[in-house]
Amino acid sequence: MNRKISRLALVVILCALPFSAKATMTDAEAIVLVQKMLEDNRSSTEIIETLMEDGRSLEDSTVLAVKTANGHAKTNLARVGICLAEDVTRAEKVGRACADVCEPDTQEVIESLIEGYVTGACNPPTYDYSSTPSGGGSVSPST
Repeated sequence: MNRKISRLALVVILCALPFSAKATMTDAEAIVLVQKMLEDNRSSTEIIETLMEDGRSLEDSTVLAVKTANGHAKTNLARVGICLAEDVTRAEKVGRACADVCEPDTQEVIESLIEGYVTGACNPPTYDYSSTPSGGGSVSPST
């Protein structure tokens, strides 16, 4: 009986190994990674998505990146985090979390970013292709 229990426990442990193999970075390691990515001029989207792939939520990834960055990179990371949200409620949560860690003068910018999400500023531009090109003509078969 003990042998069956031991085997069962071993099987359970072996099955659980792939799930525990993906260790998440500590905040300190993630901050170093964000700093390196910023120095390498990586996109804000890539930075936030890398943190999310490590197991952080959109809010946590965005806040960590925003806290790490300086200047325009800070507001750009907040904008990208807000735009990555799948709905208005989530965009507001991301924006509020960023506003809590930013300087007072940046909070107004973040408020406008949240409003931008609502008004469609995160959507790619659409173009009207309904017009017909003018001019031209037929091609001569003799050439």
